[in-house]
Amino acid sequence: MISPTVISAVKYLVPQGLAQQLARSKSVARWRVGSYNTAQADKGNPAYSYRAAVEFHLARGLTPGHVVGGSMPGASLSFCSEALDNLFPTTDDRPLMGVHVGNFLGISLGHFVDYVRQRNKNSVVVSIDPNLTHRGISDPQKHVIALLTHFGLQKNAIIIVGYSLNKSLSNDGTAFTGENGVEYDPYTSFQTEQACEDTVTNLSTLYAGRFDFAMVDGNHEGSHLSRETEQVGFLLRPGGVLILDDVSDAWSHIKAEYGALQSKDWRGVSADGRVGILQRAYGPGSSS
Repeated sequence: MISPTVISAVKYLVPQGLAQQLARSKSVARWRVGSYNTAQADKGNPAYSYRAAVEFHLARGLTPGHVVGGSMPGASLSFCSEALDNLFPTTDDRPLMGVHVGNFLGISLGHFVDYVRQRNKNSVVVSIDPNLTHRGISDPQKHVIALLTHFGLQKNAIIIVGYSLNKSLSNDGTAFTGENGVEYDPYTSFQTEQACEDTVTNLSTLYAGRFDFAMVDGNHEGSHLSRETEQVGFLLRPGGVLILDDVSDAWSHIKAEYGALQSKDWRGVSADGRVGILQRAYGPGSSS
């Protein structure tokens, strides 16, 4: 690309015909860039579905154990969408705002971004994840970005690389044999891992009471989850929805937190054996 300043100077150094040719080249280049950008914007993307998302990652060389084993099942994701449709009727066509804690490969994030975009093209989901090696996959965010872009969801997603609260062990402290057969130990890796901290708390400073729903699937340790749900609550508007993953006997801390929240200012909506859905009856800090 030739700047106007250069072309202006060239007029005094080269014959007039050549200067005009350079100016035309600049005009043609601008037209080509504009045409290319327009074509890319009009490029069709495949429809998002759980199955299509899984197949996309498998085609990238990831294994079913990583993609399926580390992600929310499709049936539970559909269960969440149906619950949101009931709590936020589709007759309300305003943009929805969601928070998503814990991305891994982006299967559930893609689902929720696709869901809100279908409700309103201006809807947004803000996701929070420190992008640590998880289940043996290093730099999982590259797979998240690839997934969102493949399905044309990248314009409705905001990804924040950070811990929801304080820095904590990844993988809930479990060691995994990862890519190339290299074992990843979260304890020995802890000192070298870096990401922003207190992201949920900082986000609530900016946008308290602005979000319609939050899906939490991060650190599963009991005390961490209790603090996390408290801080996430400040992000949600009155009537906002909290979705907890892994509400099952396999994760007793999460199941206990799901029950404990219902003794506070949350109403248990439904659960399917994997996810538990609650609705805030009142705003944070308010009373009945």
